[in-house]
Amino acid sequence: MADRLERRQSLQTIAWFNDLHRRGLINLDPPYQRRSVWNQAYREYFIETILLGYPAPAIFLHEDIQSDGTASYDVVDGKQRLTAIFEFIEGAFPVAEDSKLERHQGKYFSSIDEDTRKLFWTYQFLVEYLPTTDEGTLNNVFDRINRNVAKLTRQELRHAKFDGIFARAAEAMTELVATKLPAGVPHFAPMSRRQMKDVELVAQLLLLIENGPQAFSQDELEQAYSDRDSEWEDETSAQATFTEVIAFLSDLFKQEPLINFPAPVRRIKNQADFYSLFGSVVNLKHSLELPSAAEAAQRLANFLEIVSNEEQRGKMPAAARYYDAARSASNDARQRNARIDVISKVLKGDKLEA
Repeated sequence: MADRLERRQSLQTIAWFNDLHRRGLINLDPPYQRRSVWNQAYREYFIETILLGYPAPAIFLHEDIQSDGTASYDVVDGKQRLTAIFEFIEGAFPVAEDSKLERHQGKYFSSIDEDTRKLFWTYQFLVEYLPTTDEGTLNNVFDRINRNVAKLTRQELRHAKFDGIFARAAEAMTELVATKLPAGVPHFAPMSRRQMKDVELVAQLLLLIENGPQAFSQDELEQAYSDRDSEWEDETSAQATFTEVIAFLSDLFKQEPLINFPAPVRRIKNQADFYSLFGSVVNLKHSLELPSAAEAAQRLANFLEIVSNEEQRGKMPAAARYYDAARSASNDARQRNARIDVISKVLKGDKLEA
C-alpha cells in the first residue's frame, strides 16, 4: 500500500536518550510538538513510575540520518516524559516527598544510591521511529496519537497541526502579552493556560484587528489558521497594530485609577472585558481618536465602577447594556460589538445616555 506509513520499533534506555540530549541530537520542540502541559506533580509521579520499574507509553521519534552517518531525532510524542527525565537527572527537582519509595523521598538523582541510578539509566522505552520527513504526515500522526491517548483542546490540536505564519504570530503575540501586561491580564486559570487558551484568545484578537469583532466556532477558527498558514496578507500590519495596542494597554494599566486593579475595575481582567477593551483601542487608533493613557484610565475606571454597582448601573442604559453583553453569550459577535461600542465611547469621553 503506497499510502501506508512504514515504521520500525526498538527498545532504548534512558542512558541512550540522555546521551542524545547532551550532544544536542534530540529536538524536544519540533513544530508539531505541543506545549509542555505537565505540572510538578505529574513530573514527580512519572519519575516514581520509572523508579518502580513500571511500564510507560512508547516514545515516537522522527529520525534524520545525515550523509556523514550522524543521526538526530525530533520528538513527535513523549516530550513531557523526556523533559521530566532530563530535569530530574540535572537536579531540577527531587523524588516527591510523599513517594511510595520511602528511602528515596526528597532525594535528588545525584543522592540516590548507585545501584538505583544504574537501574534508572537502563530503564527501557519502546521507541517508534517515523521515517517520513513530510511535516504534514508528522502533524497528522501527532494529531492522531493525542486524539487517542489524551483529551487535548482544539487549540492544542491546532498547535500540533499548524506551524505557519499565523500560528507563529499568535504564539509570539501571546508571549508579548505575558511580558508587557501585568500578571493575570487577561486572566486564565493555570490549566487553561497550559491548554493554550491564551493563544486562542490572542488569535481571535489578531483576527479582530484584521476583520473586526467576530464570533468563531472551533471549526471556523481552525479554518482561519489554515487560510493564513502559508500566506497571510495582513501579517505585518496586524502584528504592528497588536504590538501598538499592547504598548498602550501597558501604559494604561500603570495609571493611578487602574494600578493593582481595585475591586470596581478588576473585571477588566476577564477575557470578555479584555477583548472589549482591546477592540476599543484598535477602533480608536484607526479613527485617530485614542486619548492619552491617563485620560482613558480615569474614564474607564469611572465607568467600570458604575457597571459594578447594580443601582448605578440601572440608571445608565449604556452600563446596563455593557453588563448584559458581557454576562451571557459573551463571545457572540453581536455582544462583542455592543461592548466595544460602549467602551469606545467611554474611552473617548463621549457623553453616555443617563
